[in-house]
Amino acid sequence: MDNKHPGIKSFYNFIEAFNTVDKNQIIQNLHFPHVTHSNGNEPTIYENGDVFWESLQIQFDQMIKLEEWSYSTLDKCEIINETDKTLQCLVEFNRRTKNKKSYGTAKGIWVATLIENIWALQMRSMIPVSGKISSLAGTKMSDGNLVDRP
Repeated sequence: MDNKHPGIKSFYNFIEAFNTVDKNQIIQNLHFPHVTHSNGNEPTIYENGDVFWESLQIQFDQMIKLEEWSYSTLDKCEIINETDKTLQCLVEFNRRTKNKKSYGTAKGIWVATLIENIWALQMRSMIPVSGKISSLAGTKMSDGNLVDRP
């Protein structure tokens, strides 16, 4: 795995921004339109950062209230395919409490693209594989979405 690839760096930059829960930092690490998909849901296409942020605020609220989320870690990132403008990776991330304990793991595929000379995350498809995860990007947002996986 080439952690120096700018597309992979963009994934880690996104996770770092995500953990700040700051709209501008998060949006700056994504390309739009931004596509998300999660287990059993139709893909969602966010045309711009404002629309994306509306959905993400609900997700943050659920993660904090239902899961006691503190931060997430990107623990695996393996290149599947790459061109000069697109990178596809198999990823695994964990959601963690303030005591650093993982309580939920998800796996999926992330795609980074090079647009206007900037690498950023543009597409994500995730599946929860263990623990309790209330929602993933692409989940239809509503109260009480907690999913328990073996």
